[in-house]
Amino acid sequence: MTLYTPVLWFYALMVSLVFGASVYETLVVHPAWSRKPPESFNGFVGASDSRMNIPAFWAPVAPLYALSALAALGLAFRAGSQGAALIVSTACAVAGVAWTLVYFRPTIERFLEAGGGGAPPERLQVETHRWIRLNWIRVGLVAISWWGALKTAARLE
Repeated sequence: MTLYTPVLWFYALMVSLVFGASVYETLVVHPAWSRKPPESFNGFVGASDSRMNIPAFWAPVAPLYALSALAALGLAFRAGSQGAALIVSTACAVAGVAWTLVYFRPTIERFLEAGGGGAPPERLQVETHRWIRLNWIRVGLVAISWWGALKTAARLE
């Protein structure tokens, strides 16, 4: 067994964790804070029984997800066993994490930690709905990444 096998399995584990957490957040957490901004921002963050430390989960998970994808792809090329599924999977993982760092994280921080940053409620509602719609695309990237990782892992001998 080469180093490629455990790294690929670690990537498959990470992408499965990210996929599950993304679906959970999309279906359960996001509706809680996005239902009627800016009031729902304050209610989501301010209530002690509903306070979640989302960054504490994603801060280590997101980089491990992207780095494990890159490591798996690099070792696959070195082993001569790269395939289209792993290449697409890695591209989706890196693109999703980059998009998160550039757009999703700063925007959600403004929404939840700054209470909307003083923007008018109408603008916050438009921005929140855009964020939610774009998040479905990001979940799609994670789903493709998950498919590629599992397809590649299933081919291992």
